Amino acid sequence: MAATASNFERKAHFTFIWAIENASALLVSEVESPTFMVQSIEKTEWKLEVFDVLQLNSIELSIQNEKDSGTDDIEIEFELSFLAADGSILETKVFEKQFLRMDRNWISLILKHNDVFLQRRAEFLPNDTLTIRCRMWRTDTEILRPDTCFARTRLGMDRRCFIWAIGEFSSLQPGQKRTRVVNPTSLGSPQLILNLFISEMNGKNYLNIQIVQNVATKFHNIFCKFCLLDTDGRVAHSVETEDIISMEEEGLREVYTFREFFEKDKTVIGEASLLLNDVLSLRCDFQIEADPVWSRIENYRYLNLDNLEEIMTEKPEMHLGEPGECFTESCPFKTAFEDLYGDESLTDIILTIGEMSFPAHKNVMSVRSPMFKTMFTHAMRKKRKVVEITDLNADTLNRLLLYIYKDTVEELQWESAIDLFRAADKYQLLDLRKKCSFFLKSNLSLTNVGNILLLADVYEDGDLRKAAKDFISEHGMEIFVSNT
Repeated sequence: MAATASNFERKAHFTFIWAIENASALLVSEVESPTFMVQSIEKTEWKLEVFDVLQLNSIELSIQNEKDSGTDDIEIEFELSFLAADGSILETKVFEKQFLRMDRNWISLILKHNDVFLQRRAEFLPNDTLTIRCRMWRTDTEILRPDTCFARTRLGMDRRCFIWAIGEFSSLQPGQKRTRVVNPTSLGSPQLILNLFISEMNGKNYLNIQIVQNVATKFHNIFCKFCLLDTDGRVAHSVETEDIISMEEEGLREVYTFREFFEKDKTVIGEASLLLNDVLSLRCDFQIEADPVWSRIENYRYLNLDNLEEIMTEKPEMHLGEPGECFTESCPFKTAFEDLYGDESLTDIILTIGEMSFPAHKNVMSVRSPMFKTMFTHAMRKKRKVVEITDLNADTLNRLLLYIYKDTVEELQWESAIDLFRAADKYQLLDLRKKCSFFLKSNLSLTNVGNILLLADVYEDGDLRKAAKDFISEHGMEIFVSNT
């Protein structure tokens, strides 16, 4: 039986809040929450599941009890909700249902796919995170102290961004092609092959870009964007799409082709040429759903649920012993973990930049960064204990390590913040990227706002892009004068 949320005002006996990071991957994936136990309802065990129903153009959220969980049949009221970033309800539905102990039972809330991923994406997926809440009431029973459980799941997302320099471009003729292999940076992500070729239509030659892939073991959602750059590095033309990589048992399979992407002759017409030394620069951006990184319960405690926004934003605490006892920021475990930073006695990997060495612990680095985990897995197969870092400078790597071990950020300057932002994005340290983005938003000026707008566009940081555009709208004339 369904009811409306307005009739459901009393405090819940149990609340489960689940944050799913990199939620765009749900376009082709289904994900289950960690199993959670409700002590106040016969110690029953439950889990949530979210999946995209392509044939119905919808996304479904369901809850089910684990088989043989509990002692007797139980009458329970449920509320399933999607939450905004501040904890307010976007969509909700209330149910009353009898769950049978020996059967797998479930109830579900269904939303339109386009609402979640397109039309209301900013509401449902801030920073690409989907937040779900399940509240439960045992019928005709009062519970003095409600329970709350907070869980987080990070879906794998393989991000690849690079410049493809196509040399001797003017000599490329119809029927010829240039190929670039794009290897995965995350486990479970497929290899891509890019083909650039010329086609003729109505007497004109057009540039086309084809994306194909080798054998995929599952379906993957893929977002791709291609930008033609002029000789100053500015975007002259761009296209983008979102599609699905399908499974194929053998051979190559086309993912997508941008046909008539750009007219070839226009690359050499006019003052703003796209060619420097007959080299065409094409910036390629990919986001591909990969294997899940982790899924875990971060917090389980007694809690007053009057302030949902506080629940959504506070740091998770780990509780042992009596309710109310918790680890704090000065706890012995945290202090001991931080002491690993700079302690070379048990390090098992060495990161090098030029002549500088940074001893580290593979387990620590891998837990914090999926990108480092991939690098170290490859290094172990090659039996290497030294990994050369070629995409960072020494200062940025040192700041990255400090954050990984101590969860702190040293005082930033403008250039160091940009370098750290890029590094945090590549090594998938999303919280660090947010900190750097906040610093950049707080330090916009007449001379740097253009560069920050470009940075936000390249790394698809919506909040940073909005801040830069708002700054330009407010100071447009001053910016124009300062750049003349």
